Amino acid sequence: MENKYRREWERLEGSKPRPERARAVIKMDYQEFIEKVQRQEDSFVESIVGALYAGDTYLIRGGFSESFMTDLRKKVHNYCQRKPSEFHKMLEGSPDFHRMIDPEVGKKYSFRVCKHSCYFYNWNDDPLKLFETIYERWRVVKFLMGLRPDEYEKNTPKDGVVDRVQIVRYPPRIGFLEPHSDPYLHQRLFFSGYMSKRGVDYQGGGFYLVGPGDKVVEIEDEIDVGDFCIGYATVYHGVAPADRHKEPNWESDDGRWFLSMYSNESDEVASRHTGHAVRLSIKEVMPDE
Repeated sequence: MENKYRREWERLEGSKPRPERARAVIKMDYQEFIEKVQRQEDSFVESIVGALYAGDTYLIRGGFSESFMTDLRKKVHNYCQRKPSEFHKMLEGSPDFHRMIDPEVGKKYSFRVCKHSCYFYNWNDDPLKLFETIYERWRVVKFLMGLRPDEYEKNTPKDGVVDRVQIVRYPPRIGFLEPHSDPYLHQRLFFSGYMSKRGVDYQGGGFYLVGPGDKVVEIEDEIDVGDFCIGYATVYHGVAPADRHKEPNWESDDGRWFLSMYSNESDEVASRHTGHAVRLSIKEVMPDE
């Protein structure tokens, strides 16, 4: 099947710089989204690719069921309780693992971060049985990005680019991700699913975009458990600390949770393509000193 999105992406990327600042947030029902993406009508291809490349972000309503996200959150928490925190580079044979990334360890990453992350690869035994449900959505998003729906699915690190699912808990008060630009060479769009809700599971903070003049573009109050968000990878975004009044506890399951799906260059690649931090005049999105 011809992929009309690829042609439109290449046309725009060849004529304009990649976007850095967020513009509008567009809401769309999941079923409408997948039907329109798969039909590839010329008007839709031009409008959605043009909007994303102009800095718009799409909030897809009901992309995952609430029960899937709630159950996955419980499974991940139990999985992490049974295994020690450790770290493995994306090398051939890498296992699934989880890592408690405190503020000191977080300084070693491409952009500063504090989080508890659990990493899963599809060459392992899928202990939480998450890949089937995730790939059903990811294939649609990959097609929209101009890729084959199953691009990278069978890859292992020696092939250069691999799919990685990351499930993240940002602990209260200290959990954050500084403003940054994501890698774009192999995945044009960031693709994030939401596993908790502001005002219910945590208070304040959470995901934000950065608009012109370093203006914070808030969307957390619009998000429900099961929604997912897509936007061009180079649009600046981050995660602000939530529950600033609470004492952090690495063993708890409170705080903000989200699901990240990204096709990364592996550590088998020399000088691998990564994202980078951006220095902005935004203070309220960073943790208290």
